[in-house]
Amino acid sequence: MENNKKIEITLSGAGGQGIVVAGYVIVYAAGILEGKEVVQVISYGPEARLGSSRSDVVISHAPIAYPKVKRPDIMLIMNQESYDKLHKNLKEGGILIVDTTFVNGVEEEFAYKIPFTRYAREEIGSPVVANMMALGFMSKLTGIIGVDSLKQAIQDKVKKSFVNLNLQAVEKGVQLAEDFINNKA
Repeated sequence: MENNKKIEITLSGAGGQGIVVAGYVIVYAAGILEGKEVVQVISYGPEARLGSSRSDVVISHAPIAYPKVKRPDIMLIMNQESYDKLHKNLKEGGILIVDTTFVNGVEEEFAYKIPFTRYAREEIGSPVVANMMALGFMSKLTGIIGVDSLKQAIQDKVKKSFVNLNLQAVEKGVQLAEDFINNKA
């Protein structure tokens, strides 16, 4: 991340997919562990589960004057409703990461289309860590936060009984990103 650049990130999915937690992990990793300026704005529908959930995060080396994300540089979308509503807001040249377990008909050829939830269920044994798999992918692919910072944030801030599963999910996400990077070289 360039010293004068501000990065805007939108994470969105259904309630219960860990979108708010994922945003909080990014904020902790970037702000507390890496010393960057960060802000998080969350929103969710009135339903505790399955309603829409969104976490916007801004990361910068300079003070952040405006906390809202309008045209994200990076967007992670984990359900169809969020894709339908938000994908057109991505900044031109931005990075779109989509969980194809729950999102169909992704129009953008440039999108990273990965079935995170299916992989989490089949390879880690729990779909609830798909959010951390996606963060591992995003971290390795973009470099917005270091993978080590991401892992430390999980160890510091995730419920202890889920730490090992989440760390496994991050490793799988990193591996998926490395596969994309190596295949494009």
